Amino acid sequence: MSLQTIDQGIATQIGHYADAVVIAAGYEQILVSATAGIDLDGEVSADVTGQAEQAWENVTKILEAAGATVTDIVSVRHLLTHQSDIAPALAVRTRYITHRPASTVTVVAGLERPEFLVALEVVAARMPEE
Repeated sequence: MSLQTIDQGIATQIGHYADAVVIAAGYEQILVSATAGIDLDGEVSADVTGQAEQAWENVTKILEAAGATVTDIVSVRHLLTHQSDIAPALAVRTRYITHRPASTVTVVAGLERPEFLVALEVVAARMPEE
């Protein structure tokens, strides 16, 4: 992918992400809604690690349906309901994301359902099919 990663040294002091990402002209953007760690049977793990794994699996499948992969992700927003869940959620992320997209982690008062501990919102960019 022809993206420019901007590194001014801020983000790298905090984690494995870029200060900014520039999307080249001509790329299609795929906006993935905040995706919780719920499986197709409606099951939700009781812990953040299980929910984060399922959320990343869900995002992976959504991107595949749009003709993209996790390597096309240019931005990730992590929504968590507990600050203590940041480290385990980001540990799961490192198994899916090896490049450095733009990223943020936000602790929120709650998500759509009380059992949801994490949700992921991503933006991906890919060249259009010809």
